[in-house]
Amino acid sequence: MHVISASRRTDIPAFYADWFINRIRSGVVDVLSPFGRGMSAVSLAAEDVAAIVFWTKNADPILQHLDELSTRGYPFTFLYTINNYPISLEPRVPDLGHTLQVLDKLHERFPGPVLRWRYDTIVLTETLDRKWHLRNFRGLCKVLSRYTDECIFSFCDYYKKTIRNMETFVPDHFRPEEALCKEMAEEMAELAGERGISLESCAHDYLVSQRVAKARCIDPEFLLRIVDSPERKRVLKTLRMAPSRKECGCAASFDVGAYDTCSHGCVYCYANADPVRSPGNRSRIDSGSSCLRPRQFEVR
Repeated sequence: MHVISASRRTDIPAFYADWFINRIRSGVVDVLSPFGRGMSAVSLAAEDVAAIVFWTKNADPILQHLDELSTRGYPFTFLYTINNYPISLEPRVPDLGHTLQVLDKLHERFPGPVLRWRYDTIVLTETLDRKWHLRNFRGLCKVLSRYTDECIFSFCDYYKKTIRNMETFVPDHFRPEEALCKEMAEEMAELAGERGISLESCAHDYLVSQRVAKARCIDPEFLLRIVDSPERKRVLKTLRMAPSRKECGCAASFDVGAYDTCSHGCVYCYANADPVRSPGNRSRIDSGSSCLRPRQFEVR
């Protein structure tokens, strides 16, 4: 029995909801190795899945399938990224008003601990500076506190492709010094605390403090709150640590997504090599395919 991550590599709830439910109905999914080492089959049979963790910026398309998932016996939760950024950073992410409407529907149907909020990643520019982020974060804490008591955050990680995309599309961005990041984290923790929200740092241990905890995005302790079978609880209590990068706090999971398939076009995202070309891969994915792999797969 295992945890399904859907997905760090792309936004399955937003763009591949029909594909995912078809995989659930079939009981298996083929996963393309991100390192070019072929494919592997992962069981999606209910008896083999301890929980599903959805990563998304727009859960609206998958809402229609959640009752079926629940009826079939799959526990699930959402890591929901809500940044309220301008379209220059997130060209095709729904606006905050739409997001809150979706959260209302999700909360009404599943009022338990189904949502964890991500303020991720923090990008600093001449206009989106420290003051802007603190003001933006304060407003988000105010409206999101009715849905969640937890916020996971991180500052932008500058991988080679991220650097290329940021320099092309966000020329006024800058990399903050660690001192600034620490100061902002403490200020954010205070703002979150005012609304009863805990703050957790994702893969940046230097930000962990008395007020900022270490994040575990695939978190067995949280998942224990959404499962009810003794077998699932046993599995979650014995999950091994499986960090996806340095200082990651995640437990083991099978990620069923694929890189270079997300259509949000976020310029800071590590999962798309090219935020302009990669979204086009979506049209080359068949909802009946066993694998989230575009026909004539295009990666740069």
